[in-house]
Amino acid sequence: MKHWWNNTPWRLIQTNLREIDMQDIQADEYVKQLQEFKATVVMINTGGILASYDTEVEDHPKSPFLTGSSLKEIMNACHDAGIRVIARMDFSKARKEVYERHPDWAYRSASGDIINYNGDVHMCPCGGVQQEKVFEIMEEVVRKFPIDCVFINMGGFRERDYSYREYGRCYCENCQKRFRAMYGLEIPAKEETDDSILWKYILFKEQVTKDINQRMAKMIKSINPEIAVDGLDFARVESNTEYKVRRDPYWIYSSSSVARGATSLSHDHVCSNAAVDFIGFFYRHVAVDVHMQALRMWQDLGNYVGLDYYLMGRLDNHKDRKLYAPVKKAFSFMAAHDEDYRGMFISGDVLLIRGDRYSSGAEARGWIRALTESHIFFEESSVLNIHSVEDIRRFKAVILPDKEIISEELIRIFDQYVQDGGCLIITGKTAHFSDGGVKRTNFGFECMGKATILAERKDMRSGMFRIRSHEADRFPKFTDTELIFFGDEYRCASYGEDTEQYLGLIPPHHYGPPERCYYTEETQDPGFTVHTYGAGKGIQIPWFPGKLYYEEGYENTFCFMKEILLSFAGIETAENTPFTPMVEITRGYREDGKQAMISFINGTGHFGRSFFQPVPVQNISVRTALKEEPKEMYSIVTGEKIPFTYQDGKISFILKNLGEFEALKIIF
Repeated sequence: MKHWWNNTPWRLIQTNLREIDMQDIQADEYVKQLQEFKATVVMINTGGILASYDTEVEDHPKSPFLTGSSLKEIMNACHDAGIRVIARMDFSKARKEVYERHPDWAYRSASGDIINYNGDVHMCPCGGVQQEKVFEIMEEVVRKFPIDCVFINMGGFRERDYSYREYGRCYCENCQKRFRAMYGLEIPAKEETDDSILWKYILFKEQVTKDINQRMAKMIKSINPEIAVDGLDFARVESNTEYKVRRDPYWIYSSSSVARGATSLSHDHVCSNAAVDFIGFFYRHVAVDVHMQALRMWQDLGNYVGLDYYLMGRLDNHKDRKLYAPVKKAFSFMAAHDEDYRGMFISGDVLLIRGDRYSSGAEARGWIRALTESHIFFEESSVLNIHSVEDIRRFKAVILPDKEIISEELIRIFDQYVQDGGCLIITGKTAHFSDGGVKRTNFGFECMGKATILAERKDMRSGMFRIRSHEADRFPKFTDTELIFFGDEYRCASYGEDTEQYLGLIPPHHYGPPERCYYTEETQDPGFTVHTYGAGKGIQIPWFPGKLYYEEGYENTFCFMKEILLSFAGIETAENTPFTPMVEITRGYREDGKQAMISFINGTGHFGRSFFQPVPVQNISVRTALKEEPKEMYSIVTGEKIPFTYQDGKISFILKNLGEFEALKIIF
């Protein structure tokens, strides 16, 4: 059954209204501002911690600032202007007076303390607020207001406050009782080292959160099935930054990655990737760089998802308005080409398995960099979206970057995928645990061949791999070096005779003083293995190349990863002739099969931690596979027709000039 949101690329603005914004808000002015941005959806703070309306639910405090237009007047004005409304709810905390009436609802640290942040107390998902009260509040909102969607902010276990102070696991009585009931165990202490118990606790949190989300969605749909629910009908993710807290390399592919991760195996989802206006929690009123925000917008468009701009307060009273221009530019572009983007979805040759909607991890990010900068078309998804081999059969390769927990069911699916002709690449400690928290002594997958893990070493600094003379032709990118560095960690294993082992391990050796900096030993321990299984192959890398490339960024690591992808996995790049890695290229198809699109995002403006106007790139030469021969191709940015040739199932063309963004529409 089709719903209003299916395959509808929306243009969303979240005005994260502070309680004082309701004091003088005017519905007509609020809508006028949205129309100037050409928004089609708006998110409005509705209830949870504080009700922005006259609530009748006990223990749901009403805002004392409701003297402007009412919430219903605002929502009705939005609908009159053709703008859909998302009700923003937040049940992660409750006002202190609510906690004092119901102390058993709160999060409790190991010492029994609560988290009280500015008078808002963290609530535990196992407590009465999230197990019972949230359903009363949500039902009131759904029945009382003309909403189109529901977004619940900060779901799950919140063990950190807005100042990024970590408080650890919740040890409230409700959590302890439920964990005992599930596993017959006590919640592990902070210093617990038993991996199997720690993984059980992770699974416990996931199950509690999943149960609440499923019950909530069921209740909302029972009242009105045409209300879209976040996590079920649409996926709202974020591209954001933070002052001093996130000191790792700035994640330039933030918007592209989360957009792909939300939609790759869920084409009916609307992905709403919030490009956050502000620097971070500490500076909610100061905007990020103009060119950073512009790049986020073009990445969303280049990955065929909706646009989303998130700011504190209202559009009419915001004090730092420098991002309005790039946001309006992207929103206007999408509005002018609404039909071009309707029903479009990303299409890649490789599937990378990432974490949940917000996290990808350093190992995954390094592979995302390598794929993007090699100009390989790829998609991203969580393992939660894989239910059978049919979900992944269309991909030439699947990468599992250090995915420690893999269930037996998924093991069978991936083995079948390889047996049928696919290529599976695993790195680091992938499949180290089953979903029951049981530690494996092998690599888990039959497609990786017989192996026994002998040791997990973290003392490998100064160790290297050497490309041996008989392997040199398989590593054409290493023309002037035969060494590959790999960091501190390595999984030692013994392998079966039918598993191909590549590279020789030079163990850690002296690195000072210079007079003693040499090695005398090389072992047969491999840098990676390849095992033929049925019609496909399994590639196992017993270290963390993605993490190394993400954190250190050396060409040495990039070339190794590119060789794995091109020479060993047989993946093709979209390059006809090499062009700058700072240009991101994507491919998409429309659901009816009558249209494709190839998009280019110019990332040359990113330098260190700053963003500048991107440098124009000329004469980008592309050759890539398409499902069928095109009738015509033209730029939706300039309207110009693009000359091309089509041979052996591949289209070849030259993009003469790339500014910030380009999208080439292909008609079949």
